[in-house]
Amino acid sequence: MSIVDVRSKDMVRYVELNYPDKKNGFDLRMSQELLDAVHQVNADPHCKIIVFSSTARAYFSSGPNPSDLVEIANQKNGLNLLDEIVSNLNEIISEIYHSTKITIASIHGYAYGGGLNIMLPCDYRIAVERTKLIENFHYMGMTPDLSASYFLPRLIGYSKTMELILTGRMFSAKEAWEWGLFQEVTKTKKEMKERVEQLCEQILSGDMETVARMKQLLKHSNLSTFNEQINFEKTALMDCFQNPRVQEYLSQVTKKSLVT
Repeated sequence: MSIVDVRSKDMVRYVELNYPDKKNGFDLRMSQELLDAVHQVNADPHCKIIVFSSTARAYFSSGPNPSDLVEIANQKNGLNLLDEIVSNLNEIISEIYHSTKITIASIHGYAYGGGLNIMLPCDYRIAVERTKLIENFHYMGMTPDLSASYFLPRLIGYSKTMELILTGRMFSAKEAWEWGLFQEVTKTKKEMKERVEQLCEQILSGDMETVARMKQLLKHSNLSTFNEQINFEKTALMDCFQNPRVQEYLSQVTKKSLVT
């Protein structure tokens, strides 16, 4: 039985964590199946949006399970096994970050450590108000993993990141939203599901080739100087004007402007 389910609805692919025995923890099996699922949806030419979620009522992911880590530490080939798991998870993060699809993380319940971090590269992150989050690595004698040291300072700033990893305190989805970690917070899981569906409809109502190019443009800004970025913007704009549908889109906008 699969512990990562993939559902399709039009041009949206829902990747759902379904591993109750480990509370969606990241052991070798989960890392392999989730990587396979991400490869599958990224390679799907009909897929334009990927939504990550959990089928469980009370949690998104517990991250790497401490009891599994103890077991790994006591094995003769423990370091090799840990390397394989983390390599799989890092490849998942890279696949999400570099994906040409729009990626959405839909989080509820609790998401601890790596269970939160693996969703940081998503383009849009939404959570239920009651969601609980934590970055308590140093209490286990470990450093942050799964892209935390890259994304957290960029999303919420160096000072707030340092506070969270030094104190290891639990924080709420509402706090995370105020810092910029989530774009939206809803009161219930039902509201979050409805909002995700609405968001997908909004995104798909536009030209998806342009949306992918916009995403590429923003990603490029992380590595560019000012002059490089504005030149990259110009190139992207010129490429967009070669899209045969641009004239149709501009005509629609013009008609709407005349009506109003």
